[in-house]
Parts: sequence; structure tokens; C-alpha cells
Amino acid sequence: MAFYLSDIYTFLLIFSTIVLSILILIDKNRILLLLEYGINQKYAILYHRQDTFVYLVFVFIKKIVVLSILMSFYFFHINNNLMSFYELIKIMCLLTGFYIFRVIINYCLGSVFEMRDCAKKYQYSYNTNLLFLSVVFLPIILFVSYYKEGMMVPNLAKYVVYLFLFSYFILKIILLNRLNVFKISAMFYNILYLCALEIAPYLGLYKFFKLTPLPL
Repeated sequence: MAFYLSDIYTFLLIFSTIVLSILILIDKNRILLLLEYGINQKYAILYHRQDTFVYLVFVFIKKIVVLSILMSFYFFHINNNLMSFYELIKIMCLLTGFYIFRVIINYCLGSVFEMRDCAKKYQYSYNTNLLFLSVVFLPIILFVSYYKEGMMVPNLAKYVVYLFLFSYFILKIILLNRLNVFKISAMFYNILYLCALEIAPYLGLYKFFKLTPLPL
């Protein structure tokens, strides 16, 4: 429990909040359109390929921080309410490696099946989904972490994770539907795509945590 009240944890949340605040100050409409991303594609149409390298770096770090904290909630729950900064760093490194692995698989499949444009569209949409989740769940994390001096973390951590997984699943279905993955006319390629890009990496991640749990 002490970890979620530590200065390091607070610094990570302050950093994420500052990045989000800067994004809002630079372009408030961008955040508003991002929050509508699940129901329309105006955000992708207006902002696709307009991001600078610096923007991408800071947004990526923000996403990794928020998603790592959400995953740490899961380990906090299953490890008798224990968590450390060392474990959070390992989670952040793992998620970064997992993200890079997915990017490589995505562009390799795009090259093999001569669908590079589709691969780029998928990657941008996938990144946008993660940004959307990091924006939505940041205030939830702040509330759970500091309301009543963090006493809600032991009771609500697992439910925050469940809500995140449900939201991620819904966004994934929306993304795949927008890419016409469920069309029967290309069922063979769709099944191959789903197995290679959407199922295998997550099964590998699950197996990794199951076989090598984070020691505390």
C-alpha cells in the first residue's frame, strides 16, 4: 500500500497529468475528439500523420506509465496488496517490449500480404486506442490512489483493471470492424491476422506472467 503513496509514484502521475494538460492547452479540440474516437473517426481524419517526434515520445511515455500503473493494480491485488517501484519498472519495460514486438509483427504482416497501408492504419488506430485509454483512466487512477489517502486501492484496484480490460476489448472490436477484418470474403486472411497479431502476442504475455510471476 505504501508504494501508491510514495513520492516516485506521485511523480509519475504528476508527469502524466502535465503531459495531458499540455495537450489540452495546445489543442483542446483534439482531446474532445479523442474522447469521441469510439463512435466516430474525426480524430483520425484530422490528426493522422501530423504528430511530431517529440509529441510521440512524450505521449508514448504517458501511455506506458498509465498502462503500467493499471497492470500494477492487478499484481497488487494478487500479491496480498504488495507492490514496489522495482516491480513497476519491470512492468514498464515489459509493456514497452511487448509494444515494440506488436509493431514489428504488424508491419511484417503488412509487407507479407502487401497491405502496408492497412498496417499503418491499424498501427495508428491501435496507438490512438491506447492514448484514449490513458486519458480516460488517468483521473480514475488519481481518484483511487489519493481519495481517503489511498485506502480505496485495496478494494477497487481489481475493478479498475476489469473496467480497463472491458474498455480495451470494446475498442479492439471497433478497430477490427473498421478495418473490415470480419468480412467473410477474406476469412482466411482474417483468421491468420487474428491469430498472428491479436491472439498470439497476448497469449505469450499471459504465459509469461503465469510462468514467471513478478517476485515481491
